[in-house]
Amino acid sequence: MKKIFLLFMALAMIYEFAGAQIVSGTVSGISATGDKEPLPMANVYWSNQKLGVTSDIHGKFSIATPPAGVFLVFSYVGYRSDTLLALIDSATINIELQESNMLSEVEIDANASGSHLDRMNPLWNQEIGTGELQRAACCNLSESFETNASVDVNYTDAVTGARQIQLLGLSGIYSQLMIENIPFMRGLGSAFGLEYIPGTWMQSISVSKGTSAVLNGYESITGQINAEFKKPESDELLFFNYYANDAGRQEFNMNTSYDINKQISSIVLGHYSFNNTDVDGNHDGFRDVNTGHQVNVANFWQSISPKGLEMRWGVRLMDENRIGGQIQNSPYFIESPQGLWTSDIRNSRAEAFAKTGYIFKNKPGRSVGFINSFSWNRLDTRFGSTEYAGEQKSFYSNLIFHSPFKDIKHSYDAGFSFVYDDIAENLNDSVWKTKEFVPGAFFQYTYAFPKKITVMVGIRGDYNSRFGFLATPRLHVKFNVDQHTTVRTSVGMGYRSPYVIPENISVLASARKLVFVDTPDLERALNYGVSIVRYIDILGREMSISAEYFKTSFSNQMLLDMESDTSRIFVYSLNGKSYAHNAQLEVSYPVFRHLEVRAALRYNDVRYTFPDGTLQEKPLVSNYKGLLTFAFASNMKKWQADLTWQFVGRSRLPDRSLFPEEYRLPDYSPEHTIIHAQLTRNFKHWSLYGGVENLTNFTQANPILSADKPYSPYFDSGIIWGPVMGRKIYAGIRVKFNKKK
Repeated sequence: MKKIFLLFMALAMIYEFAGAQIVSGTVSGISATGDKEPLPMANVYWSNQKLGVTSDIHGKFSIATPPAGVFLVFSYVGYRSDTLLALIDSATINIELQESNMLSEVEIDANASGSHLDRMNPLWNQEIGTGELQRAACCNLSESFETNASVDVNYTDAVTGARQIQLLGLSGIYSQLMIENIPFMRGLGSAFGLEYIPGTWMQSISVSKGTSAVLNGYESITGQINAEFKKPESDELLFFNYYANDAGRQEFNMNTSYDINKQISSIVLGHYSFNNTDVDGNHDGFRDVNTGHQVNVANFWQSISPKGLEMRWGVRLMDENRIGGQIQNSPYFIESPQGLWTSDIRNSRAEAFAKTGYIFKNKPGRSVGFINSFSWNRLDTRFGSTEYAGEQKSFYSNLIFHSPFKDIKHSYDAGFSFVYDDIAENLNDSVWKTKEFVPGAFFQYTYAFPKKITVMVGIRGDYNSRFGFLATPRLHVKFNVDQHTTVRTSVGMGYRSPYVIPENISVLASARKLVFVDTPDLERALNYGVSIVRYIDILGREMSISAEYFKTSFSNQMLLDMESDTSRIFVYSLNGKSYAHNAQLEVSYPVFRHLEVRAALRYNDVRYTFPDGTLQEKPLVSNYKGLLTFAFASNMKKWQADLTWQFVGRSRLPDRSLFPEEYRLPDYSPEHTIIHAQLTRNFKHWSLYGGVENLTNFTQANPILSADKPYSPYFDSGIIWGPVMGRKIYAGIRVKFNKKK
């Protein structure tokens, strides 16, 4: 593998456009406040190739001239793309891109080169483009963060296949997850929702740390993750992706967009995946990965009027069935008298949304956006002899008005929101019904002094039908120390309504019973942090260095005690301290034109007060993580090679001293290394890719306690700190045809 990789690098480095004419110039950005600055790493490419170059630290670029009559396209994250009809004698082009603010959406071209911090945003905001998403297999949203130092994704247990993110050392339930600026993973959706967003559907992912703006609600405590789907106006006429791995998983993805006329366009997206292969690499008699299938389809529409009215609406349907647990006729166990222990999960979901935006033509900078969304979710599960079912109906509405004051230095956002959830849950013979509606109003003021400081202060008030009135203040400040150094600070409150079972689905894959010591109350937390980013010009290429620190402190939190009793899990409310410290250092540098290296180191200290009054480390949270990535792309990106190295520190394991000796655990998990690699060959209309996940074949030993006796009181599959699946080899093909101009 190493020899092949070096060979590809050598071939790519000697590839040159001998004798070709050159078009050069500068790409600059114009922000909403009128600031102009060069845009490094802007995408510049010819429309007939969809492959091109990126600008340097000063926004400068040079690209070989193709035959006359094609278009030269410029794009950059957060700015509206521009297209020029190129002439052979146009040797110099200077382009200015305007910042995009249509309903706060981000425009990222399919040729985007990777991820970077949004330099204009007062929030700590990282934009992840399609180029970064394609550096790994990226079959769904849960697998989109393998090359990201800030977000971790781990299995919740060794049976269900459910995954959960961690941001700032805390579970993803404390981050607001959104699709197209609409809250997504709430209630029942928190159990498996990450796996219901196909990776090839996504145009971009935006990751914000700390409490976000007040516009989208009060739920973002540690951050906000917003995924944007491909748009109806996409250049892609037809896209197809096929993926397969040696664990038996196969996946088909497609999308096609078409223009009804100059104002109306539509896109259809489809996904089908299945796995019929039983894999048991650790020989415990249980499937390492679930079998089953998933069907996911969507249809989105867009209408853009020259008078300033823009509308987007659409629907999405999803159905999945997954089977886990013991394998019939497995030679690695003796079947229990109660029969096989299996898990059966059926999940169905339907969504519909409508978004309307209006830009006032005669009043620059003034706009209004109105978002409405309805979703229905049905979840039916069986884990051994335990049955759980739930149904959720949700409605979300948000009206946002944006306007400058007398000049563009001062602006404000104001509006109203409404959230409604109707959730019914059944656990064996127990029934819970929860109805919650939350009307709210917000106001956010932004002051932007050109090239020096931006201050964003917001306040929102909400009435929660279950927990009463909530006030949510938040403050964000971005200060430019100089042209190359930026400091950001933030502080704010956040709240969330807890749902014990769907947010902790792994407790059902255990023999222990849930005991509610306290009725779950509204969770409340204060988050504050500071970050500094320094950009350094080294040999005409830009190195970025970022350092950050965030702390989340809870005044009320729902907690699970899995350590005090061998047969029960206690649900209780915090009585004492609970906090998470998170510090991270990250460096990124294009070592030479075709190779970018990124290195990061993160430290976590997460603790909470146990029922006995002691303050202890939270189990299953690694105390540090190291990340090193290499991204190689040959001239015109014909060859791409990516290598990701993760070093995961130890995490405290739940105390099992009360258990029989054979079911006890050490105090801490071992440190371990995980390596992923991928190689891609791009052609004009198609690409071939292949790679390996978990190259070192490292797996957690005995991920299921009492796997040989799953109906015993000591059975537990929820203590996961490392990979359950060993080395996985995959390959695939992408085919893409663009619309004719």
